[in-house]
Amino acid sequence: GWDIKKACICPQKPKKLVENLPILQVTPIESNKLKLQNTFRTPVYVTQNRRNAMGVGLVFTADLATEQHISMWVLQGVALCLNIAD
Repeated sequence: GWDIKKACICPQKPKKLVENLPILQVTPIESNKLKLQNTFRTPVYVTQNRRNAMGVGLVFTADLATEQHISMWVLQGVALCLNIAD
């Protein structure tokens, strides 16, 4: 889920696999100039299958603010998808 007040990811509601995020502003920056704390680096894929027909799917990684430990999001398999099947 997404906590709008705190502007960070939060645990999702039970039995809800897909959560919509608000529109995010993506700003490219060189990784050696990036100094972030309390963020989770999540992959951003084209589809929920995490790849398209040609086997390509990863678009970029996004740094999302979090109050929980990063391992929580890794174990839950958190990822962002640009296109979801309804």
